[in-house]
Amino acid sequence: MKYSLLSKYRSQLMGVAMLAVMLYHAWDLDLGLGALNDWRRLGFGGVDVFVTLSGMGLAISLASREREYGEFMARRAKRILPAYFAVMLPYTLCLLIVGRAELSTFIWNSTLLNYWVRCPGSFNWYVSGIMLLYLLTPPAVRLLRRCRYRVLALLAVTAAAFAASQALMHDDWWYHLDILYRVPGFAVGIVLGLWIAEDRRFTFWDGLVWAALLIAGAVYRHLRVGHSYAQLAYMFTLTTVPACLALAWLFDRLPLGFARRALAFVGENSLEIYLLNVSFFSERDFLRRFFDPGPGHYIYYIVSFALNILLGWGLHKTIERLRRLTPGVIQ
Repeated sequence: MKYSLLSKYRSQLMGVAMLAVMLYHAWDLDLGLGALNDWRRLGFGGVDVFVTLSGMGLAISLASREREYGEFMARRAKRILPAYFAVMLPYTLCLLIVGRAELSTFIWNSTLLNYWVRCPGSFNWYVSGIMLLYLLTPPAVRLLRRCRYRVLALLAVTAAAFAASQALMHDDWWYHLDILYRVPGFAVGIVLGLWIAEDRRFTFWDGLVWAALLIAGAVYRHLRVGHSYAQLAYMFTLTTVPACLALAWLFDRLPLGFARRALAFVGENSLEIYLLNVSFFSERDFLRRFFDPGPGHYIYYIVSFALNILLGWGLHKTIERLRRLTPGVIQ
């Protein structure tokens, strides 16, 4: 086994993560059993998977061909921002019409500063946060490529990120924790990408370490049963990579042809699905005026999840077509 399995099944892992996030956002979906509802809430960690796999993919790309900083950021912006604006602008306009946003919200959302000022009608934090991590990626990859003690560097980054998050929490700046709690996962992703580029094998000792981290995360989850940001972030810092490795191994060994294709479909369209999920499909009270038969909201969520995925796919295909028609603008 090699770490390259993570790259081979990256789309499938992103698909699993996206479905987990959708379930997490379905906060009033009652699955009938306390244990199942508890597992649904663990969908919080889907974003940790996104962040880790993003760091991994960028590190693999930069290790194969180092790019100028401006070129690197332009490519990231052209991948992320068309989908972001395609969803954010009409959603913000809708909020403005119904009086839930100010005119300044367009400026904050359009400049990706919304996350830092938390204006009324602020769009979801993810794009603002991930673009900040992208700004730091080229120098981080260069430093870690030369670093002889990458694991120690990861421990230092993790300690610094969590210490900063505790300081922000103490000063009541808690809303910046979304991105700070994901910095360790992004750094781990960069190291994984470098290991894949270096064709590092997965040894017995590697397996022992990752298994120990997975067990430690499970024990922590059992002992700390709350759902605070800090508790979930600590757990997923321990468990994200071993869980991804275990899933990649299963995808590689089991006859999961249809499941792999379905998850890859969701994963390849995950950005657009996510943006729609945290905007228009978060307006449950409005949407349920038209369709929400029966108790438990089961039918509503089945239909809304299916529509969310199909519309995300349609948006992705539309942007890809525009890229082909305007290669000098969107590519």
